[in-house]
Amino acid sequence: MRRTRSMLAVALVGGLFILLSPDAAWAGGWDSIEPKRDHYLPGQTAVLRGRFASNHLKGSGRIEGGPYYAYLLPPSGGGFALIDPPTIPEGAISLGVLRFGALSREDDGWLYATARLTFTVPDVPSGHYPVSFCNDPCRSSTIGWLGGGGIRIVHTALEARLMDRNALLESRLRGMRLALRRSEKQAEALIERVDKAKASQGALQAQVAAMTDRLRTASKPAPAGSPVPTWAAVAAIVALLLLALAVASRRPRSRRNVRPVTDTSPNELDELPRVLAGSLRRLRSPGDRCRAQDPAELATRSHP
Repeated sequence: MRRTRSMLAVALVGGLFILLSPDAAWAGGWDSIEPKRDHYLPGQTAVLRGRFASNHLKGSGRIEGGPYYAYLLPPSGGGFALIDPPTIPEGAISLGVLRFGALSREDDGWLYATARLTFTVPDVPSGHYPVSFCNDPCRSSTIGWLGGGGIRIVHTALEARLMDRNALLESRLRGMRLALRRSEKQAEALIERVDKAKASQGALQAQVAAMTDRLRTASKPAPAGSPVPTWAAVAAIVALLLLALAVASRRPRSRRNVRPVTDTSPNELDELPRVLAGSLRRLRSPGDRCRAQDPAELATRSHP
């Protein structure tokens, strides 16, 4: 996964480097003429060549509208610049006439041609220089889709190597800046997530506090009942006193007529079964008594 990300980052940085390179073939969306070498020293012969679509484009010139004269323009920030007709920029150096090859029609139906520029590199400070052209009088600085080109001029081979090293470091710096911007975005997203987590934590803490308060309220003992009013206490005491007086006014029967069994004489004890038997006979129902008597006696009683 890390290797894949690294390859993607390198490809992206490389694409940005090509995009920002002054010698990009499609700089500004135009076709261009490119140098055969990476850099040139003053006095050397430079050759710029490129193939371009020569179809008519509104606002652009045609090959037959020439001759077109090329110029070395002062260095620009983007490394690519065009002459703005009808004025040739101040400080532009004439390089010669732009030559064209034969036209050819490709399978896509477009007409293509080859443009070539050969010149002696002027003695100018080291740097990237745009190359543009215009006809005479200057009316068109483009031909079909051809927009110009660029060249890098140095004074020593060491300077060229240093410039290459500088370009490499600049590309790495751009890559680091890109990685830094990504890291900043990731950090912002992480900070946003942390803020949301803190908000959620605060909400949870509030819920826990509310539940804790409810639990404490539920665990408290029920409040004691209100104290008994004074009048109720007095009434209860009076009722108790009255009840005590009522109980005390009910005296038990005199025990003087009750003789315990232990005080009975032996003769009386002997008479006790007989007395009990008589009592039982008296307690019997009238029907029982009738059945117990003699029938003749009953007849005599029923017919006096």
